[in-house]
Amino acid sequence: MGKKVTIRDIARESGVSTTTVSRLLNHVEGYCSKDTEQRVWAAIKRLNYHPSKIARSLVTQKTNLIGVIFPDIYNSFFQDLFRGVEEYASSLGYQLILCNTDGDSKKERDYLLNLAENLTDGIIISTSNGKDDNTTIVDLHKKGFPIVTVERYGKELKDVPRILFANREAEERVVDYLYRSGHRRIAYISGPSNAVNANRRQEGFRNGLSKNGLSVDDSLILTGDYKLESGQACMRRLLDKCGCSNGKKPDFTAVMAGNDLMAIGAVREIFEQGLKIPDDISVVGCDGTMLADLIRPRIGTIRLGGIEMGKKAAEYLISEIGSEDTDEKKIIFQPELHLDGRIKTIKE
Repeated sequence: MGKKVTIRDIARESGVSTTTVSRLLNHVEGYCSKDTEQRVWAAIKRLNYHPSKIARSLVTQKTNLIGVIFPDIYNSFFQDLFRGVEEYASSLGYQLILCNTDGDSKKERDYLLNLAENLTDGIIISTSNGKDDNTTIVDLHKKGFPIVTVERYGKELKDVPRILFANREAEERVVDYLYRSGHRRIAYISGPSNAVNANRRQEGFRNGLSKNGLSVDDSLILTGDYKLESGQACMRRLLDKCGCSNGKKPDFTAVMAGNDLMAIGAVREIFEQGLKIPDDISVVGCDGTMLADLIRPRIGTIRLGGIEMGKKAAEYLISEIGSEDTDEKKIIFQPELHLDGRIKTIKE
Protein backbone atom coordinates (compact mmCIF):
# COMPACT_ATOMS: atom_id res chain seq x y z
CA MET A 1 0.00 0.00 0.00
CA GLY A 2 1.43 3.40 -1.03
CA LYS A 3 1.90 6.37 1.25
CA LYS A 4 -1.32 8.27 1.97
CA VAL A 5 -1.47 11.59 0.14
CA THR A 6 -1.86 14.57 2.48
CA ILE A 7 -2.78 18.21 2.11
CA ARG A 8 0.95 19.05 2.39
CA ASP A 9 1.67 16.93 -0.70
CA ILE A 10 -0.98 18.85 -2.64
CA ALA A 11 0.47 22.19 -1.50
CA ARG A 12 4.02 21.13 -2.47
CA GLU A 13 2.88 19.79 -5.86
CA SER A 14 0.95 22.95 -6.77
CA GLY A 15 3.38 25.47 -5.23
CA VAL A 16 0.96 27.02 -2.73
CA SER A 17 0.48 27.01 1.03
CA THR A 18 -1.49 24.35 2.91
CA THR A 19 -3.89 27.13 3.98
CA THR A 20 -4.74 27.86 0.34
CA VAL A 21 -5.41 24.18 -0.36
CA SER A 22 -7.58 23.90 2.75
CA ARG A 23 -9.65 26.94 1.78
CA LEU A 24 -10.25 25.56 -1.69
CA LEU A 25 -11.26 22.14 -0.35
CA ASN A 26 -13.75 23.80 1.98
CA HIS A 27 -15.11 26.06 -0.78
CA VAL A 28 -13.96 29.31 0.81
CA GLU A 29 -13.98 31.79 -2.08
CA GLY A 30 -11.91 34.86 -2.86
CA TYR A 31 -8.51 33.74 -1.54
CA CYS A 32 -6.67 32.86 -4.74
CA SER A 33 -6.65 33.45 -8.51
CA LYS A 34 -8.37 31.18 -11.03
CA ASP A 35 -4.94 30.05 -12.25
CA THR A 36 -3.90 29.00 -8.72
CA GLU A 37 -7.24 27.26 -8.17
CA GLN A 38 -6.79 25.24 -11.39
CA ARG A 39 -3.25 24.22 -10.37
CA VAL A 40 -4.47 22.97 -6.99
CA TRP A 41 -7.35 20.96 -8.45
CA ALA A 42 -5.05 19.49 -11.07
CA ALA A 43 -2.64 18.37 -8.32
CA ILE A 44 -5.53 16.84 -6.36
CA LYS A 45 -6.59 14.85 -9.40
CA ARG A 46 -3.04 13.85 -10.34
CA LEU A 47 -2.17 12.60 -6.86
CA ASN A 48 -5.62 11.00 -6.39
CA TYR A 49 -6.15 12.85 -3.14
CA HIS A 50 -9.29 12.17 -1.01
CA PRO A 51 -9.87 14.77 1.72
CA SER A 52 -10.47 13.66 5.31
CA LYS A 53 -14.08 14.17 6.32
CA ILE A 54 -13.00 14.55 9.94
CA ALA A 55 -10.52 17.28 9.08
CA ARG A 56 -13.08 19.05 6.91
CA SER A 57 -15.67 18.95 9.69
CA LEU A 58 -13.25 20.76 12.01
CA VAL A 59 -13.21 23.67 9.55
CA THR A 60 -16.87 23.73 8.48
CA GLN A 61 -18.31 22.65 11.86
CA LYS A 62 -20.46 20.20 9.88
CA THR A 63 -20.14 16.44 9.54
CA ASN A 64 -22.96 15.85 7.04
CA LEU A 65 -23.99 12.96 9.29
CA ILE A 66 -27.47 12.45 10.73
CA GLY A 67 -28.16 10.17 13.68
CA VAL A 68 -31.27 7.97 13.57
CA ILE A 69 -32.45 6.27 16.77
CA PHE A 70 -35.05 3.48 16.63
CA PRO A 71 -36.19 0.90 19.22
CA ASP A 72 -36.44 -2.13 16.94
CA ILE A 73 -34.77 -2.32 13.52
CA TYR A 74 -36.38 -5.73 12.92
CA ASN A 75 -39.78 -4.04 12.83
CA SER A 76 -40.78 -3.40 9.21
CA PHE A 77 -42.31 -0.02 10.02
CA PHE A 78 -38.96 1.31 11.26
CA GLN A 79 -37.29 -0.12 8.16
CA ASP A 80 -39.72 1.88 6.02
CA LEU A 81 -39.11 4.95 8.17
CA PHE A 82 -35.34 4.61 7.78
CA ARG A 83 -35.67 4.19 4.02
CA GLY A 84 -37.61 7.45 3.79
CA VAL A 85 -35.03 9.32 5.89
CA GLU A 86 -32.18 7.89 3.79
CA GLU A 87 -33.80 8.72 0.45
CA TYR A 88 -34.32 12.37 1.32
CA ALA A 89 -31.10 12.93 3.28
CA SER A 90 -28.80 11.23 0.76
CA SER A 91 -30.18 13.39 -2.05
CA LEU A 92 -28.76 16.38 -0.15
CA GLY A 93 -25.39 14.81 0.60
CA TYR A 94 -26.07 13.50 4.11
CA GLN A 95 -25.18 10.05 5.44
CA LEU A 96 -26.86 8.26 8.33
CA ILE A 97 -25.79 6.57 11.56
CA LEU A 98 -28.44 4.07 12.70
CA CYS A 99 -28.75 3.21 16.39
CA ASN A 100 -31.00 0.46 17.78
CA THR A 101 -32.06 0.80 21.44
CA ASP A 102 -34.18 -2.35 21.94
CA GLY A 103 -36.47 -0.03 23.91
CA ASP A 104 -33.77 0.53 26.55
CA SER A 105 -34.02 4.09 27.92
CA LYS A 106 -30.37 4.16 29.04
CA LYS A 107 -29.14 3.11 25.59
CA GLU A 108 -31.41 5.76 24.08
CA ARG A 109 -30.01 8.50 26.31
CA ASP A 110 -26.40 7.42 25.66
CA TYR A 111 -26.98 7.42 21.91
CA LEU A 112 -28.55 10.88 22.05
CA LEU A 113 -25.63 12.39 24.00
CA ASN A 114 -22.92 10.67 21.96
CA LEU A 115 -24.45 11.56 18.60
CA ALA A 116 -24.99 15.16 19.66
CA GLU A 117 -21.38 15.61 20.82
CA ASN A 118 -19.65 16.72 17.60
CA LEU A 119 -20.55 13.48 15.79
CA THR A 120 -23.70 14.44 13.86
CA ASP A 121 -25.38 17.57 12.57
CA GLY A 122 -28.77 16.47 13.89
CA ILE A 123 -30.84 13.53 15.15
CA ILE A 124 -34.13 11.86 14.23
CA ILE A 125 -35.54 9.80 17.10
CA SER A 126 -38.71 7.73 17.09
CA THR A 127 -40.92 6.44 19.87
CA SER A 128 -39.25 3.88 22.13
CA ASN A 129 -42.36 1.67 21.83
CA GLY A 130 -42.65 1.98 25.60
CA LYS A 131 -42.56 4.73 28.22
CA ASP A 132 -40.80 7.62 26.50
CA ASP A 133 -38.41 9.79 28.52
CA ASN A 134 -38.12 13.08 26.61
CA THR A 135 -35.82 14.89 29.07
CA THR A 136 -32.62 14.59 27.01
CA ILE A 137 -34.45 15.49 23.79
CA VAL A 138 -35.80 18.69 25.33
CA ASP A 139 -32.39 19.59 26.81
CA LEU A 140 -30.66 19.18 23.43
CA HIS A 141 -33.35 21.20 21.66
CA LYS A 142 -33.05 24.04 24.17
CA LYS A 143 -29.29 24.13 23.52
CA GLY A 144 -29.99 24.62 19.82
CA PHE A 145 -29.11 21.11 18.65
CA PRO A 146 -31.31 20.08 15.67
CA ILE A 147 -33.61 17.20 16.57
CA VAL A 148 -36.89 15.80 15.19
CA THR A 149 -39.12 13.21 16.87
CA VAL A 150 -41.40 10.62 15.26
CA GLU A 151 -44.44 9.28 17.15
CA ARG A 152 -43.31 10.65 20.53
CA TYR A 153 -45.79 12.42 22.78
CA GLY A 154 -45.73 14.82 25.71
CA LYS A 155 -46.47 18.49 26.38
CA GLU A 156 -42.75 19.04 26.94
CA LEU A 157 -42.19 18.40 23.20
CA LYS A 158 -44.46 21.24 22.04
CA ASP A 159 -41.52 23.26 20.65
CA VAL A 160 -39.71 20.27 19.12
CA PRO A 161 -40.48 19.41 15.46
CA ARG A 162 -42.65 16.26 15.51
CA ILE A 163 -44.02 13.74 13.04
CA LEU A 164 -47.14 12.00 14.37
CA PHE A 165 -49.87 9.61 13.21
CA ALA A 166 -53.63 9.83 13.76
CA ASN A 167 -53.74 6.66 15.86
CA ARG A 168 -57.22 7.01 17.38
CA GLU A 169 -58.88 7.93 14.11
CA ALA A 170 -57.23 5.00 12.32
CA GLU A 171 -58.56 2.28 14.62
CA GLU A 172 -61.97 3.92 14.88
CA ARG A 173 -62.31 3.87 11.11
CA VAL A 174 -61.41 0.17 11.00
CA VAL A 175 -64.19 -0.60 13.49
CA ASP A 176 -66.59 1.41 11.31
CA TYR A 177 -65.60 -0.70 8.29
CA LEU A 178 -65.94 -3.98 10.19
CA TYR A 179 -69.35 -2.95 11.51
CA ARG A 180 -70.56 -2.11 8.00
CA SER A 181 -69.29 -5.55 6.93
CA GLY A 182 -71.52 -7.23 9.53
CA HIS A 183 -69.01 -7.86 12.34
CA ARG A 184 -70.42 -7.45 15.85
CA ARG A 185 -67.87 -9.30 18.03
CA ILE A 186 -64.35 -7.92 17.49
CA ALA A 187 -61.24 -8.82 19.48
CA TYR A 188 -58.26 -6.51 19.95
CA ILE A 189 -54.54 -7.13 20.57
CA SER A 190 -52.97 -3.93 21.89
CA GLY A 191 -49.38 -2.79 21.94
CA PRO A 192 -47.52 -2.15 25.26
CA SER A 193 -49.64 -0.46 27.93
CA ASN A 194 -46.87 2.09 28.63
CA ALA A 195 -46.64 3.20 24.98
CA VAL A 196 -48.72 6.30 24.21
CA ASN A 197 -49.41 5.36 20.60
CA ALA A 198 -50.57 1.87 21.66
CA ASN A 199 -52.99 3.39 24.17
CA ARG A 200 -54.30 5.83 21.58
CA ARG A 201 -54.94 3.00 19.15
CA GLN A 202 -56.84 1.04 21.78
CA GLU A 203 -58.84 4.17 22.63
CA GLY A 204 -59.76 4.45 18.95
CA PHE A 205 -60.91 0.82 18.97
CA ARG A 206 -63.07 1.37 22.06
CA ASN A 207 -64.49 4.61 20.65
CA GLY A 208 -65.36 2.81 17.42
CA LEU A 209 -67.27 0.11 19.28
CA SER A 210 -69.25 2.65 21.32
CA LYS A 211 -69.97 4.81 18.29
CA ASN A 212 -71.50 1.83 16.49
CA GLY A 213 -73.56 0.74 19.49
CA LEU A 214 -71.38 -2.27 20.34
CA SER A 215 -70.51 -3.13 23.93
CA VAL A 216 -66.86 -3.19 25.01
CA ASP A 217 -65.96 -6.72 26.13
CA ASP A 218 -62.67 -6.47 28.04
CA SER A 219 -62.21 -10.23 27.80
CA LEU A 220 -61.62 -9.72 24.07
CA ILE A 221 -58.90 -7.08 24.62
CA LEU A 222 -55.38 -8.38 25.34
CA THR A 223 -52.01 -6.63 25.56
CA GLY A 224 -48.91 -7.58 23.57
CA ASP A 225 -45.57 -5.86 23.04
CA TYR A 226 -45.58 -5.03 19.29
CA LYS A 227 -43.61 -8.23 18.55
CA LEU A 228 -44.78 -11.20 16.49
CA GLU A 229 -44.54 -13.73 19.33
CA SER A 230 -46.83 -11.69 21.58
CA GLY A 231 -49.42 -11.51 18.81
CA GLN A 232 -49.45 -15.30 18.57
CA ALA A 233 -49.61 -15.73 22.36
CA CYS A 234 -52.52 -13.29 22.66
CA MET A 235 -54.36 -14.99 19.81
CA ARG A 236 -53.90 -18.36 21.51
CA ARG A 237 -55.43 -17.00 24.72
CA LEU A 238 -58.38 -15.55 22.82
CA LEU A 239 -59.06 -18.84 21.06
CA ASP A 240 -58.61 -20.87 24.26
CA LYS A 241 -61.21 -18.71 26.00
CA CYS A 242 -63.86 -19.69 23.48
CA GLY A 243 -62.89 -23.37 23.43
CA CYS A 244 -61.51 -23.44 19.88
CA SER A 245 -58.96 -26.08 20.90
CA ASN A 246 -61.93 -28.46 21.24
CA GLY A 247 -63.12 -27.83 17.70
CA LYS A 248 -65.51 -24.97 18.47
CA LYS A 249 -65.66 -21.91 16.23
CA PRO A 250 -64.60 -18.61 17.85
CA ASP A 251 -67.38 -16.38 19.21
CA PHE A 252 -65.75 -13.35 17.58
CA THR A 253 -65.47 -12.82 13.83
CA ALA A 254 -62.59 -10.36 13.59
CA VAL A 255 -59.41 -9.43 15.43
CA MET A 256 -57.54 -6.14 15.21
CA ALA A 257 -53.89 -5.83 16.23
CA GLY A 258 -51.92 -2.73 17.19
CA ASN A 259 -49.31 -3.40 14.51
CA ASP A 260 -48.65 -5.70 11.57
CA LEU A 261 -46.15 -7.89 13.42
CA MET A 262 -48.66 -8.84 16.10
CA ALA A 263 -51.27 -9.39 13.38
CA ILE A 264 -48.92 -11.85 11.64
CA GLY A 265 -48.42 -13.62 14.97
CA ALA A 266 -52.21 -13.90 15.31
CA VAL A 267 -52.42 -15.32 11.77
CA ARG A 268 -49.86 -18.00 12.67
CA GLU A 269 -51.94 -19.16 15.63
CA ILE A 270 -55.18 -19.10 13.64
CA PHE A 271 -53.62 -21.37 11.01
CA GLU A 272 -52.12 -23.70 13.65
CA GLN A 273 -55.59 -24.19 15.14
CA GLY A 274 -57.01 -25.16 11.75
CA LEU A 275 -59.09 -22.03 11.26
CA LYS A 276 -59.39 -20.02 8.05
CA ILE A 277 -58.81 -16.36 7.25
CA PRO A 278 -61.07 -14.50 6.62
CA ASP A 279 -63.83 -17.17 6.63
CA ASP A 280 -63.55 -17.87 10.37
CA ILE A 281 -61.69 -14.74 11.51
CA SER A 282 -60.90 -11.52 9.64
CA VAL A 283 -57.53 -10.04 10.68
CA VAL A 284 -56.47 -6.38 10.59
CA GLY A 285 -53.01 -5.05 11.50
CA CYS A 286 -51.61 -1.53 11.59
CA ASP A 287 -48.49 -0.16 9.84
CA GLY A 288 -49.17 -0.90 6.18
CA THR A 289 -45.85 -2.67 5.70
CA MET A 290 -45.24 -5.29 3.01
CA LEU A 291 -45.91 -8.03 5.58
CA ALA A 292 -49.66 -7.58 5.23
CA ASP A 293 -49.39 -8.09 1.46
CA LEU A 294 -46.91 -10.98 1.51
CA ILE A 295 -49.02 -13.32 3.64
CA ARG A 296 -51.75 -15.35 1.93
CA PRO A 297 -54.58 -14.75 2.20
CA ARG A 298 -53.77 -11.07 2.61
CA ILE A 299 -54.83 -9.44 5.86
CA GLY A 300 -56.24 -5.98 6.35
CA THR A 301 -53.96 -3.21 7.50
CA ILE A 302 -53.76 0.52 8.13
CA ARG A 303 -51.06 2.25 6.12
CA LEU A 304 -49.12 4.74 8.22
CA GLY A 305 -46.87 5.84 5.36
CA GLY A 306 -43.53 5.03 7.00
CA ILE A 307 -41.45 6.06 3.98
CA GLU A 308 -43.30 9.38 3.63
CA MET A 309 -42.99 10.01 7.37
CA GLY A 310 -39.24 9.36 7.13
CA LYS A 311 -38.86 11.80 4.24
CA LYS A 312 -40.77 14.50 6.11
CA ALA A 313 -38.70 13.91 9.26
CA ALA A 314 -35.49 14.32 7.22
CA GLU A 315 -36.84 17.45 5.55
CA TYR A 316 -37.72 18.94 8.95
CA LEU A 317 -34.31 18.08 10.38
CA ILE A 318 -32.27 19.44 7.49
CA SER A 319 -34.27 22.69 7.70
CA GLU A 320 -33.35 22.83 11.39
CA ILE A 321 -29.70 22.16 10.57
CA GLY A 322 -29.77 25.04 8.10
CA SER A 323 -31.43 27.28 10.73
CA GLU A 324 -34.48 27.65 8.50
CA ASP A 325 -37.77 28.43 10.20
CA THR A 326 -40.50 25.85 9.56
CA ASP A 327 -44.12 26.98 9.47
CA GLU A 328 -45.27 23.95 11.43
CA LYS A 329 -43.76 22.22 14.43
CA LYS A 330 -46.09 19.24 14.12
CA ILE A 331 -47.38 17.19 11.20
CA ILE A 332 -50.00 14.47 11.71
CA PHE A 333 -50.17 11.76 9.04
CA GLN A 334 -53.65 10.44 8.27
CA PRO A 335 -54.50 6.73 7.93
CA GLU A 336 -55.05 4.91 4.68
CA LEU A 337 -57.15 1.76 5.11
CA HIS A 338 -56.27 -1.35 3.08
CA LEU A 339 -59.30 -3.51 3.85
CA ASP A 340 -61.23 -4.12 0.62
CA GLY A 341 -61.15 -7.78 -0.41
CA ARG A 342 -59.44 -8.75 2.86
CA ILE A 343 -62.44 -8.73 5.24
CA LYS A 344 -65.30 -11.22 5.23
CA THR A 345 -68.75 -9.71 4.74
CA ILE A 346 -71.24 -11.21 7.17
CA LYS A 347 -74.87 -11.13 6.08
CA GLU A 348 -77.41 -10.88 8.86
